Amino acid sequence: MKVAVIGGSGSFGRIFAGFFKEEGCDVVITGRNAIKGERVANELGVAFTTDNVKAAKESDIVLISVYIENTIDVIKEVAPHVRDGALLSDVTSVKVEPCEAMLKYANPRAEIIGMHPMFGPRITSLEGQTVVVTPVRTEKWEKFLLDFLNRRKARVYVTTPKEHDRIMGVVQGLTHFAYISLAYTLKDLGVDVKHSRKFASPVYELMLDFIARIVGQSPRLYASIQMHNPYTAEVRRVFLEKVKELKDVIERRDSHAFSRIMAESARHIGDIDTSMGRSDKAILALTGELKKLSKAVGKEVALRHIYSGAVHVGVVKNVTPEEVVLRTNRGRVILKLSNVELLGKEFLREWRLKNMPKTTRDFSVVYPESLQEEPLCKLIEALDPRIISCRVIDTYRGEQVPEGKKSITLRVEAIEFSGEDYKKVENMLLGLGGTLR
Repeated sequence: MKVAVIGGSGSFGRIFAGFFKEEGCDVVITGRNAIKGERVANELGVAFTTDNVKAAKESDIVLISVYIENTIDVIKEVAPHVRDGALLSDVTSVKVEPCEAMLKYANPRAEIIGMHPMFGPRITSLEGQTVVVTPVRTEKWEKFLLDFLNRRKARVYVTTPKEHDRIMGVVQGLTHFAYISLAYTLKDLGVDVKHSRKFASPVYELMLDFIARIVGQSPRLYASIQMHNPYTAEVRRVFLEKVKELKDVIERRDSHAFSRIMAESARHIGDIDTSMGRSDKAILALTGELKKLSKAVGKEVALRHIYSGAVHVGVVKNVTPEEVVLRTNRGRVILKLSNVELLGKEFLREWRLKNMPKTTRDFSVVYPESLQEEPLCKLIEALDPRIISCRVIDTYRGEQVPEGKKSITLRVEAIEFSGEDYKKVENMLLGLGGTLR
């Protein structure tokens, strides 16, 4: 199956190009900048062309991933060339205009499905991510697309283009407008944001992080969402009306009206307890990793960078609310605490098994005949987390062993064990009543 990602050299298109490549598809990406496009194609292991029409003609799936304001022009360019029975889709943040354009300009025997992935270009997996799907004209491809998304454990919601844009007017339009307005207010007030965090409640900390997450994204994309969704104008109008109403209530010191507004709003939001629980988890996450890593100073840990996926293993040297310092085999590593995930002991053990040098040592010990060998090995394995295994490789009864006793040869395999470490194993064997042969 051949997939063309029109605009696939961009930050978002390359994500889906990578996903389809992982599915075993023959993928081609397009882009206006040939140097950038070739580089991205080489990184992904896919083909590249600057010819959108050629890519569309030769593909079973044509996925348009360009800026919203360019989407209609690109649809006009490629849609008539999509093959009979092929799929034409897009991943823009508005759906009415693109879906209507695809229906208008596409080959009438091509299938059309709009998509809106509800995440940014920093994700590395579809698992747990929401994708809104808006089928327009389809027979076979809807099932294929839903199966593809479900296999990757995405959260899929199927709706109409109109319903999508109406809801997105609030989900994106209102959210982005409010957060950008807050950021602009902080800027005009001259607030030293970094200094203000020293006085911050957890809610203020989270608000700043969400504001930063929005204003740190592509201004061009967020402008397009505000300006191309037909429902955002009404959302902004009502928002500003309610801001003014609340402002007037406060300025006339009408606490009764203020309380009424809060109470009515709480009733409309509904299920406050669940929302409190989710926000409590978010607040705890601000300090959870810090507490765990503070207790791990001087110990070895494994940290995964949540964006790059790189794993760093080392001894924790220092922890602050902003960063953690590790001593690794490659030297000192400083990581932002907000960007790392502390991995469990089992992951650390598996990582060490794969990456650290291993040694073995055999011990021949004489014990009473009644000694059970399996529990003895379990005791050895529990002595030190660096011990991988302990197993019996020989049991001997003969002239050199006193009557009523047996000689057991144990093979101990460990990671980064020195002679001194193995001495501890030997002392344990002797302490359990054994005699070395």
